[in-house]
Amino acid sequence: MQNLPLQDVTAQSSHSHAAAAPRAIERRGVSYLAKWWKRALRVKLARLGLLITSDLLALFTSWLFAYLVWSDMVLGQPAQVYSRLLPLLLIFPLAYAVSGLYPGFGLGAVETIRRISFSTMFAFLAMAACSFVFKAGAVYSRMAFAIAWATSLVAVPLLRFTLLSAVSGLSWWGEPTVIFGTVRQARLTVKLTSRAFSLGYRIVGILTPDLSLAGSRLDDLPVLGGLEQAEALARAGISTVLVWNSVRLTRIKARLQDHFRHVVLIHDAEELPTEYACVRNLGGLLAIEFTSQLLQPKNQAIKRSLDVIVASLVLVAAAPIIGLCIVLIKIISPGSAFFAQEREGLGGERFKVWKLRTMYPNAEALLAERLASDDELRREWHRNMKLVRDPRIIPVVGTLLRRLSIDELPQLWNVIRGQMSLVGPRPLPEYHLSRFSSDFRAFRATVRPGLSGMWQVMIRNGGGLEEQELFDLFYIRNWSLWLDFYIMVRTVLATLSAKGAR
Repeated sequence: MQNLPLQDVTAQSSHSHAAAAPRAIERRGVSYLAKWWKRALRVKLARLGLLITSDLLALFTSWLFAYLVWSDMVLGQPAQVYSRLLPLLLIFPLAYAVSGLYPGFGLGAVETIRRISFSTMFAFLAMAACSFVFKAGAVYSRMAFAIAWATSLVAVPLLRFTLLSAVSGLSWWGEPTVIFGTVRQARLTVKLTSRAFSLGYRIVGILTPDLSLAGSRLDDLPVLGGLEQAEALARAGISTVLVWNSVRLTRIKARLQDHFRHVVLIHDAEELPTEYACVRNLGGLLAIEFTSQLLQPKNQAIKRSLDVIVASLVLVAAAPIIGLCIVLIKIISPGSAFFAQEREGLGGERFKVWKLRTMYPNAEALLAERLASDDELRREWHRNMKLVRDPRIIPVVGTLLRRLSIDELPQLWNVIRGQMSLVGPRPLPEYHLSRFSSDFRAFRATVRPGLSGMWQVMIRNGGGLEEQELFDLFYIRNWSLWLDFYIMVRTVLATLSAKGAR
């Protein structure tokens, strides 16, 4: 896409100086810009086509599921009755487009899910209104509508995030973006945005007030220069700049707004919740309101109610799987098929967390023996409090249960009893918790531990104690039902990929 002109910009900056970029672009002339616009249009259409195809496929699957489990199996209605509704599926992409979901760059995962949910609900209401106007309510099953609606609320974001995960690494996907800030700010921005593939930002270069760095590379990204490069980069197709707050913000913002369509101001909120931050106009003053959703009693009641309902349904559905696993465990490793260990929960109270046993009965002795004889293994354990190749795990069965997270299913009972939640900071063993500061442990204890957690689905085994603390803090400060839903979707994706399971 726009990266063709940018190649000239980055090539010049890496060999001589980024100031040569305007000349490299101007020499191409009108014909070069015409070719660029044609390619940019093709890329935009490709993005749009992929997203619409993903959404329609998810919606069609949801309707097909609703028809098979209810209209066909229970009511015995022919498929031709519902095939007449297929053209109405176009209402959904239209609603998504109005909500800014095509392509939806810069929204973030939680906001994307929120917009998809509201747009999907609006589209279903529109379909229901159409059926009422044309007096088709007696033909179509209301239960089929309800099942299709509930299924699509999961299927549409699940398939969309699967698509985004698959294409986020492609060079033509994403909105070409540059960062303006210091070295530390640029590195932090690259680190965090690279994990949030749903944002759709493709960082292609860095602008910095330190002009001595021009022409160098930072985290494999070219340092293009300072503010003087803004015009050349905008003409090269860069539409977005992420700029850090600074004392010279007014002058910097004015220069950047002259050239870039999107100027995104970054402010390090540190300990403040950011997910539900709202911009306020205080008589010409810019203000940001922060709201802690988890402190509101109604939200706590909603979260607890959903925990009980969903955990109960999933536990009933998973009972046959748990039964099969019990048999396999006992065949491979005689002894109890369940494992219970005390963990710290809400308010610091201790409770027993239940798992299907995936380790040998003498697991701790095996671990101590291996750590004592292997320095590299000991360093890995000290860094992450877990091992990629754990000698305690039962071969084949234990590895499979852990990779697919099936060993965690008995914890649904902990959720029903109120000791855990479906989503929250994972309940960690004492030897793991003791590595954290007392302040962080106390903050963790303000919420119920979760069956699935944010850092487990974001980095799995790929991060150490610092990353674990970062994601747990973010979750507690920015909790919302949408964030819980997002983590559950990512849990399904992580489980299906079986990548980096602990």
